Amino acid sequence: MEHLTENQAFNKGQHGFVPGRSTQTQLLSHYGDVYDAIVSNGRLDTVYLDFAKAFDKVDHDTLLEKVRKHKISGKLGKWIREFLKNRKFRVVANGYMSDEEEVTSGVPQGTVLAAILFVIMISDIDEEVLHSIVGSYADDTRVSKRINSEEDRVKMQTDLEAIYKWAKDNKMEFNEKKFEQMVHGSTRDVVNEAYTTPNGEKINVKN
Repeated sequence: MEHLTENQAFNKGQHGFVPGRSTQTQLLSHYGDVYDAIVSNGRLDTVYLDFAKAFDKVDHDTLLEKVRKHKISGKLGKWIREFLKNRKFRVVANGYMSDEEEVTSGVPQGTVLAAILFVIMISDIDEEVLHSIVGSYADDTRVSKRINSEEDRVKMQTDLEAIYKWAKDNKMEFNEKKFEQMVHGSTRDVVNEAYTTPNGEKINVKN
């Protein structure tokens, strides 16, 4: 873990499975942003994203490339590769068994290593986000931004689009029906319009 922290394998907004961070630090960080917006008579928009079967969708080759990027090599790198690779499965239906196939995605759940590997997988999710704050606890991800003008809304939508592109490039999928949007505070000069999902659908607004 020390090696991963030193090599910035965890992004600054990640609070899951990171030393010194927890659900409490995640909430405190977000509440601080909300408080600052409200006391300054401003507004903070937040969109909550939901990954579809997040741990199951992790592409092994993409993950291993990120493991190498974070200078995890030698015996540890080889062990991680063996942990992921050479897993096989068969399907039995109506008494018939399929041919054996190789598992090419997913991190085995229920292990500490699986959680850490997932955090590494999404470590660069905010790399192209230029205007908003991205906060995460493992796969639970939110995007927030102070909104003072219509231009700010456009910038936040642009940041959401950057995350959608990241997901596509990394072979991750979203469950768009579970996306939610919240508005904290108010700005009379800005229309309270919903942001959109990767498919252009309006995100459900919760008060």
